[in-house]
Amino acid sequence: MTLVVTTGQPHPSNWIGREAEPVLPSSVAAAVRLALHMGWTPTATGSAFHVEQSPGFTPSH
Repeated sequence: MTLVVTTGQPHPSNWIGREAEPVLPSSVAAAVRLALHMGWTPTATGSAFHVEQSPGFTPSH
């Protein structure tokens, strides 16, 4: 199962001119740990598992 993490960080090719910062391995590891805690099963099949880490994000459900 694919893991998709939304960080709110601008992509290096963003068109609004915001400066991009690299995604560090420690941030990736933390996101993977969080996803596992939330129930992500990497070896499972199915739709992508989404983790939202954008500042100020409030889930609607």
